[in-house]
Amino acid sequence: MRHFWKYFEEYLCSIALIIMALITFMNVFSRKITWFNMSFTQELVTTMFVWVCCLAAAMAFKTNSHMGFSYLTDKLTGNVKKFHTYLRATLITCNYVIWLVWGIDMVMRQFRYHMLTGVLEMPIWLIGIAIPLSAVLSIVRLWQYTMAEKKPKTEIQSI
Repeated sequence: MRHFWKYFEEYLCSIALIIMALITFMNVFSRKITWFNMSFTQELVTTMFVWVCCLAAAMAFKTNSHMGFSYLTDKLTGNVKKFHTYLRATLITCNYVIWLVWGIDMVMRQFRYHMLTGVLEMPIWLIGIAIPLSAVLSIVRLWQYTMAEKKPKTEIQSI
């Protein structure tokens, strides 16, 4: 179970990307061979793309692989570096708490008003829920990485 949690986002993204590739291939194949356009597949692929992007954001926090300008921060040492690390994590957490609050509000409105997608008429909240879920996963992964930073490098690699 620990292994599953460690790679949770990767598993979901892998499954979604495989499904997206298969659906897109089927659509292109049917359009070229039978001239039958399965335009509804674009809505499915777009929905899954939103999920993949949101999960990938959380995934990047596990390894601190977000893009950034690190010239100055790499020069920090000691207590200043520690202060910067926790300040950074706190500010990012505040940002994701805003995502969480507004995301939950958005999903609740989408659910309450029975909003549906244009083609497949899927509930829109199935797409929107990716935002608050991404916020929760990003906060968890950010703090996992931040707390692992104060451990020796050999322990970080095993996390």
